[in-house]
Amino acid sequence: MIAQNLSRLKVQKSSLRLTSYAGLPLLSELAHQAGTVKRLDSISGLWERTGSYRTSDYVMGLAMTVIAGGEGLDDTRLLRKDPGIERLVFPSLPAANSFGRFLRRFTHRTLHRLGEVATDLALKNIHGHKLLTLDVDSTVVESDKDGAKMTYKQVTGYNPVLAWLAEPDVFLAGVFRDGNAAPQSHILSLLRHCCKRLPKGIPLRLRSDSAGYRLDVIDFCHRHGIAFAIGIDLDPAVREAIDKIPEKHWRIMVRDKETYLFAETIHVPGGGNNAYDLPAFRLIVTRKVTGQLDLFEDPIKTRAIISSLPEAMKTEEVLEFYNGRGRMEKAIGELKHGFGLDRLPCGDLFANAAFFQVLLVAYNLVQAFKRFALPEAWKTFCIKNLRFRLLCQAALVVRHAGQTALKLAREFAFYDVFEKARWAVLAPGLS
Repeated sequence: MIAQNLSRLKVQKSSLRLTSYAGLPLLSELAHQAGTVKRLDSISGLWERTGSYRTSDYVMGLAMTVIAGGEGLDDTRLLRKDPGIERLVFPSLPAANSFGRFLRRFTHRTLHRLGEVATDLALKNIHGHKLLTLDVDSTVVESDKDGAKMTYKQVTGYNPVLAWLAEPDVFLAGVFRDGNAAPQSHILSLLRHCCKRLPKGIPLRLRSDSAGYRLDVIDFCHRHGIAFAIGIDLDPAVREAIDKIPEKHWRIMVRDKETYLFAETIHVPGGGNNAYDLPAFRLIVTRKVTGQLDLFEDPIKTRAIISSLPEAMKTEEVLEFYNGRGRMEKAIGELKHGFGLDRLPCGDLFANAAFFQVLLVAYNLVQAFKRFALPEAWKTFCIKNLRFRLLCQAALVVRHAGQTALKLAREFAFYDVFEKARWAVLAPGLS
């Protein structure tokens, strides 16, 4: 039977050095071992008065706050007032209102440098992968801040575009855009940036929705040997190519309890009359009966993708590969709802862009922690599960005989996981 004793319970304050976040020191140590703290402090021009806090204090303070479940700048107070975290991680954390002033100091140059830190953390996770898939997609972040613009979803907010590596599940880079930014803006520059940072010799594949259907993007992929599968707009030339597909070439596919017709043909982007002189690529088309009889809409929903994937991949395999983009949508959902991207702290574009990059640092740090320090079965856990099982555990921090001890509950279910993770983050080879 559930006990009912709150009325008889005596609540008191304790002078003992307690913490509610016993797992955060594991992540802070990993940030040191990976060189993240050192790289953050190398960003000049942000907060450099004599005796003041370092860049890493602000960035890691925010990153640790969102990792622990905080949703805004004000929540940094909980870490600042946590006696155990004060001893183990942040001897002195800035006041909550200082974080907003810090974010508003960012410029194009310092934003780029912060983004490089997030990229470096992502690259720690790609070792061992013989093939990489880069997904490029955007998301709408609703906001009622004064600087927010109307998005294509008819809500005010922002429209960042992200580059995500599917195999290691990390965000390689991202550009924080105004809500009214064109869907295709920054995609080519983001792709170029990613290719410069990725190591040579690992084959790269690109997936994108129709925002990535640009002749310059396709030409870049074609010239650099990047296989791609990109959603394509149904312009007159594409519709003409689809109409020429013989009826006998259409086949049936059942996926997720839905039935599609699919077929394949070829298509030259731009009709062959463009400055890029592109060849013909595979054009894969699906048709689905919506079941809705609308006076102004075709009841048959037609979608198409253009692809340079090798002929050895069957049409169904190319479709399955392209539909794998859904995993990035889950990663973006984790970034928004697990790490706080859905609650932007400022009304200034650059300040929110800096906060966005801090979240990429936090996400990639957690992914590195799962890769290097946690059991195989834990690598798919979302941040909510990690908090519940490991990161947000109560502990007592004591100092005895010149040593600091972190005392967890005797019956803590995942003590062995915690202890193995502690030694794993101390292992060489992360920097």
